[in-house]
Amino acid sequence: MKRCSNPNCDSAFLYGDDKTVCPFCHSELVSNMDNAVVHLQPADRIPGLEPVRNQAVQFIHEHLGTMECHGRIVEIDHQELFNSKRLKLINTIFRGEPYQFAHQTIEYTIRVESLSDEYPPEVRDFCLYGSYLGRMQVGDEVQIKAKNLKHRRVVKSIYNRTTDTTVKPGFQIPAILVRIPIAILSIILIALMCSIVWMVESGAAAILLTAVLTALIPIIIMIWIFWEIVKGIFRR
Repeated sequence: MKRCSNPNCDSAFLYGDDKTVCPFCHSELVSNMDNAVVHLQPADRIPGLEPVRNQAVQFIHEHLGTMECHGRIVEIDHQELFNSKRLKLINTIFRGEPYQFAHQTIEYTIRVESLSDEYPPEVRDFCLYGSYLGRMQVGDEVQIKAKNLKHRRVVKSIYNRTTDTTVKPGFQIPAILVRIPIAILSIILIALMCSIVWMVESGAAAILLTAVLTALIPIIIMIWIFWEIVKGIFRR
């Protein structure tokens, strides 16, 4: 088979060996390279590259009461509640929420999906407390460490791999720093109440009360006598 030797010729045909010139530009025909036979295949049979699936990244890793998640943020929702100081303190003690100094309590809920190509993707919801405005966006790849409670997952730390930053909320007191002093005061109060009950039951309270009155009554009498003398002097 032969083809046209003119690179500017619009002819893309192959001709038999008996032809010598191109019928379009009248240039000399040359032998086709290797006289290779071109086999055309349908488009659906052309092999393509399979997309690379990210299977190395583990989405969820749980250990005891903590959870570590590596995924992509797909939804961010937040609400602001105006709670009293008493209610915020109760939520800190019994719900484990950090104590926020602002007038309102800010709570975020973020939804994270896995980085794999599986459908439907695996998702998890996490709770955040405090102001995270502008610190993360939908589509960011994040690593989250959270405390896995019975009905929710409270975030302890977030690392944003997209921006290479550690995401932190505004200033607030962690729940553990509020619970420890209250627990110590409660233990002291309970110990004091138990001591009072024991003293009453054993009679030590009566002995102590008698000793106190024995020491105070003479002092009270002397103060009263002194006061009467002073009143009598100034009355004259």
